[in-house]
Amino acid sequence: MDCQKCPLNIDSASFRSVIFKKLPLHARAIFVCNKAGKFNSNQQTLVESRNICARDLWVLTFIGNKDRFAVQKAGDTLDTLVSGGHSELLCSLFESAGYETRRELWLRMTRFYPERLYMFDTLFERECLAPLETGQIPENFHIYQQQMLYGSSASQPGADDL
Repeated sequence: MDCQKCPLNIDSASFRSVIFKKLPLHARAIFVCNKAGKFNSNQQTLVESRNICARDLWVLTFIGNKDRFAVQKAGDTLDTLVSGGHSELLCSLFESAGYETRRELWLRMTRFYPERLYMFDTLFERECLAPLETGQIPENFHIYQQQMLYGSSASQPGADDL
């Protein structure tokens, strides 16, 4: 995402202070970005690949509430988390997102980063699924996909199922 167009960047012409109304005053500063945004495309890619920004923090915090901005920018946050190697945050993003968003994120992950699916090993191991080897997709890949789309609630029988 271009910092100059980010609604969280106070130096941007696109800054929207209205988006912060849902937050208490003392918490607003955490999500306000004051990056000047004067990067060329190569520098911006380097910065975004290593660091999470205010947008990513917003997405990680509000994706579970189905916040419109968080849902719209979830794909960009996924890209940042994968390129930065932030597997814990990536797992948190998937666990917090609703089904439709998780589905879009899973499709993006399998399309653009199939060699990085091992970043979900924590979630897979929790459900007694074998860790994924780098760049290898197991025969029973549909079980891994079901885990990612439906979460742990899909594999846990409810009281009525017993």
